Formats: sequence, C-alpha cells, structure tokens
Amino acid sequence: MGTFPEAAASVRAEGNRAPVCRADEKGRKKNFFRRISRMKWIWLKNGKETGYAEFRSEFSVETEDAELKIGADRQYAAWVNGRLVCCGQYTDVPAHKAVDSVSIAAFVRRGKNTMRIAAYHADADFSVARTMEAGVAFEVYAGGQLVVSSGEATLCRAAEGYTVGDVVTPQLGYGWGYDFCREGDAWQPCEIAENAFREEPRPVPPCTVDEPVPAVVCAQGIFRRGEGETVAEQAQRAWLSARSFAEMTGKDRLLFAALPEPVRFVGEGGDGVYVLADLLRETAGHLSLSVSVPRAVRAAIVWGEHLADLRVRSFVGGRNFAIPLRLRAGENVLDDYLHRLGGRYLCLFVEGGEVTVTRLSLRGSLYPFKPVPKHFDDRLLGAVYAAGVRTLQLCAHEHYEDCPWREQGLYGMDSRNQMLYGYGAFREYALPRASLRLMAYSVQEDGLVALCAPARSAVCIPSVSVWWMFALCDNAEAAYDAAFVREMLPYAERMLEPFRMRTDRNGVNAFTEPRFWNFHEWSDGLSGGQAFRTETLAPYADGLLTALLQCAVARLAVLERREGRLAQAEGMETYAAELAAALERYYEEESGLYATFLRGGKRAGHHVLMQAAAILTGTVPAERLAGLGSELKQAKRCVPCTPAAFQAKYEAIMKADGDKAFCLGEICRVFGGMLFSGATSYWETEQGEADFGDAGSLRHGWAAVACWFLDRYGE
Repeated sequence: MGTFPEAAASVRAEGNRAPVCRADEKGRKKNFFRRISRMKWIWLKNGKETGYAEFRSEFSVETEDAELKIGADRQYAAWVNGRLVCCGQYTDVPAHKAVDSVSIAAFVRRGKNTMRIAAYHADADFSVARTMEAGVAFEVYAGGQLVVSSGEATLCRAAEGYTVGDVVTPQLGYGWGYDFCREGDAWQPCEIAENAFREEPRPVPPCTVDEPVPAVVCAQGIFRRGEGETVAEQAQRAWLSARSFAEMTGKDRLLFAALPEPVRFVGEGGDGVYVLADLLRETAGHLSLSVSVPRAVRAAIVWGEHLADLRVRSFVGGRNFAIPLRLRAGENVLDDYLHRLGGRYLCLFVEGGEVTVTRLSLRGSLYPFKPVPKHFDDRLLGAVYAAGVRTLQLCAHEHYEDCPWREQGLYGMDSRNQMLYGYGAFREYALPRASLRLMAYSVQEDGLVALCAPARSAVCIPSVSVWWMFALCDNAEAAYDAAFVREMLPYAERMLEPFRMRTDRNGVNAFTEPRFWNFHEWSDGLSGGQAFRTETLAPYADGLLTALLQCAVARLAVLERREGRLAQAEGMETYAAELAAALERYYEEESGLYATFLRGGKRAGHHVLMQAAAILTGTVPAERLAGLGSELKQAKRCVPCTPAAFQAKYEAIMKADGDKAFCLGEICRVFGGMLFSGATSYWETEQGEADFGDAGSLRHGWAAVACWFLDRYGE
C-alpha cells in the first residue's frame, strides 16, 4: 500500500493566520490502526437528516506533546482553546474511512484544555461525496497516552448559526446559510453511531488554509429585491443601481484585506445596499466575513466566476450560488471552514440602508503542491506555463476536481490530464495515487468507474474507465510503485470485461443502454448528445473508443508483464492486437483519414481526436503518418478537438512529424489569448463563460496542457 503520511499542523504566529497542515512522511499504517481502537462515532440524537452539529470535550495534559486523530462523515473543523487546528475531511468511501492525525502541540497548554468540533452531514448522495452514517470520531494523545476520545461523555448540540440551504448544483449538493441571531441549543450527551467503517490514515496531506485574499470593491449601490424561488435567483434578478465610491463611502478606492479599515456603505431609495468584491483572480477557499449593521436584517452573499452588468452570475441553469444570512445588530463575524467556494467575485446584499464591511473575502485553500521552479526565455511561454500551474493548483484539494466552482468532481478524463500535467509541474505522486484509488473504490457492479467518484450515479461514461487506465500507466511511468501497481491492476482487469463483451470484428460497440453517456469530449459528435435519453440507441461501433482502448490495453500489458503476471499480460496483448486489427476497418483510402464510427457497417464522422488516437496506438503504417499529422494541425476535413484533448493531439503530432513549432504556436494562441483577455486561469473550452448556457468554467485543470508540453519538449 505504500507510505501513508500522517498530517501534522503548524501555525504561523503572525496575525490571525490559520494553520497550514503538512504531511509527516514517517507515519506508519500499522501504528495508526493500533492507536485508534477506542474511537466511537458520535452524532446528535435523532439527527440523521442533513444538518450541522458541534461537539465539546475537555481534557487535561501534563505535556504539550499532543496529537489529535479525527474523522467525520462529510466535513469537520476542529479548534483547541479557541484556535483552529485543522479542517477538511478527506473525501472517502465507507470501506476506507479516512482519519487525520494532527499535532496539536502548538495549541494545548499544560492542564485543562477545551476542544470544539463543528461537523456537517448530508443525507443524500451527490457527486462530491457518498452518504454515510452521520458522525465524527476523535482521540487525543499526550506523551503517547490516550487522554480523551469521542464517546458517551462528549457533549453535542446543533451547530450554532448554520442552516441548510437550496441545492447548489447536482454535484455539490446542499447549500448552506448562517443565522447570527440564532443562539446555540443546550449541550446534550451524544448518540453512539453504529457503523462498519474501516478507519485508515488520510492518504494525502490536508489542504492549506491561508489568510483572506485581498478583495477590491468594484461596485456598490442600492438594490431592489428580485423575483424567484431561491436566494440565488432573487439576487440574479435584483434591480441594481451603481453609486460612486465617493458617494457611498467618501473614499476613492476600497480594499478588503486580512485586517482592513472598516468601510461604511449607506444608501436610500431601495430595499438595501449591495457591495461587489473582486478577489482579483480566480480563487478557491473558505468564506471570511465581517460586517456590522445597526439592526437585525436579512442578507445574502452570492459568488461565482462570471460578472456581467455588475452582477455575479449566481443563478446559472438552475444552479444556486448563494448563501442566505440573517445578521444581528452590531458586528457579525464568520470564518466558515465546512464549505469551500470557488470563484472570483462575491456580492453582499444587505436589506436596510446601512452596512459597515470590514472583510468580504475567501481564505485561500489549496492542495500543498510545491511547484518545480522553471525559467523560460520566452516571456509569453513563461506566463502561459505559470497560469497552467495556477489552474492545476485551483483544481486540486482532497482529490483532483474538474473545477472548484461548479462541480468539484473527480472525473476520469479530467483527472488523467491533471495528473499527467502535474508530474512535471510538481513532481508529486501521492495525490494521483489517492485519486486513482478513490475512483477504483467507486467501480460499479459492471466493472466500470462511476461517472464521478466517490459517489454513486445512475449515469456512466464508459470512456472514463479507459482514461483511468491511461492514468494508471502514466503514474507507473512517472514514478513506479510496484505495490500500488499490483493493487490497481485487478481493478483494470475488471474494467476491461464490459469492453470485451462488446468487442467484435468492428472493435468496441457503443454502450447503448439508457444509463450510459457515450461522451468523449466536447467537440461536435463526441459529446454524447444522447446523454440522459429515454430511448435505446441504435447499435453502432465506436472507432475512437476502440483506438483509445487499444492504447490503454497495450500499456497495461507492459505493467502486467513487469509484475510477472504473464497470463494476464498475454491475454491483454492478444486483445490489443484484436483491437488494432479492428481499427483498420475505420480507415478510408480515399480520404486518408480514420472514420470515427461505423453505423450500419458504414463509416461516419471524422474527428481530430480520432486521428490522434489512431496514431497513438503505434499501429498506423508509416506512410499514413504525414497525412494524418497534417490533418491534426489543419483540421480541414475533421472536427477540431477542444482543450480537453489537446494533449492527445500534441503527442500524436510529435509522433507523426515532430512539429514542435506548431504545438507551441497553438499553445500561445489559445492559452495566451485567454490571458490577454484577462483570464487568470484556463477555461473549460475556448468559448469560456459563454459555453454551456453561460456556465462555462473559467478554471478547468484539463486545459493546463502547456505544463505537460513545455516540461516534456521545452521551448
């Protein structure tokens, strides 16, 4: 299984900076299991529905050499003596429940100490997490001895202030709100939760938690309430009137930093005042808020990546990016560590005519990558590379995620690209392996990887499993770990079976059952437009799936042989040869291209990604390479690919004719163009926010191909 690092926390002394957690590479799994035997999972009595709970425990120590072990169902944050120690439950599955190990030496004092834990439970599956038994569990050790553990003596209550909001997205699940006027319930004994969890050490270090990022007020004024069922919809449809900085505040420029000067906003003639804050670049992190009002009022914060007509797009295609608030008279301070937001803009709406804002920002939170320093003579390439690194950082937390704003989902294709690009940018292998494991743990009964790990889904994308195979092979080539490879190969073998069942002389036949989404990438004809259909598709053979699978199987055979699994290796080599032979049925002599599909025995569709996949099989005759390479670059007869598939295209070009200049030129044109338009990270597609019904992601890790190309081939 390899080494499982234990998490340790360190705190920066200056200001109110939250701790940054770092991994202890010397942690050992056997010791971990030996020391968590007394943990009990606890929760509110009769509190199985979605909600928030907090726990209080007191303990005494004679040494400051103390350690906290803690895990939760969905999310947690822990404080010792009023100071934040750690937060962020690793996204896991019931059979492999992650528990953090955190040094609390910097937080405890000799004698009596108080620990408080806030936790969140959801009673439904969403893409980002799987429903489990509601609960938290913890132990505190001092000097190697157990001093307190979760159990009947731990006090609990419904978490003060937190409320359950509208569903944000089908991926992110329930939203949340905060009521500053609601006082906490009385403390009560906990209920012991019966579960069959198998606790394991957290496989990767926790994300950092930093100071609130600087935010500039880019608009303010009065508003009138909009119509709509949700807070996000009302905010989107509100009437806004812009007022100058001087008119509203008497200042020329407003900056919200970690400890800024409070700024008073006063407006008349509407239902309240609003303040629009720009975080200056795409950010992922935890809400940090400090506002004061003269009387109790309702308020809301909306967040997002897109700004139009002074509006943050908070209600996009039914998605609800909003946090309802109820403010009490006086100061209202909230640093939330149970939810992570992604975006660039925050807009605060406060009913009534007055609010004083001290802080309106996010505490940046990212996976603790350490970028490998690189220098480029070409300034544009340097900027393009740096933005790619930033994009990868924004899309990695407990696991890789497609985007930190809209979904935060672990998808097979997205994550394969991110892993591959990150090997050169970070030389980091723990997060890729943990993400591959998480997807493997989410394999469905038919052997295929779920649409999005770790949660179950009624919809499945077959190609996701193929990209998982690619990612496993990439990881082995980047930094071979024999134990990890041996652990993962049985999952790969199981994934192959559904494809074998659909393979004939035409290659792999498409998955036409209603629950399958035959997605490859977002170019026309490959996006699986039949997704969520109610009727069964007519059978057809998928040449692109055949070619990609051939590449994956051939690479897996190498791993099988290296591990001495000769029977499995020979079987895969035979299967790869069968797929290569079938691929020939897609080649058109008259056009010199590979068709993408066979429908009713007739070739159909021509896509750039199909030509690239054919080249990557290594079975294309040498005399065809020049023509295919030319089409990859010109796309005169083929449907171009989107940034998600640029890596395959560039690798195929380098194999076909080695035209490095073309690849670098396109990287500068496409991604440099995004930067020149004001982007601070790379978009999901070249259309940016205008795509997907104005919900296009502006930071999508699969687009950071420049990191891979420049690391592998240079300037």
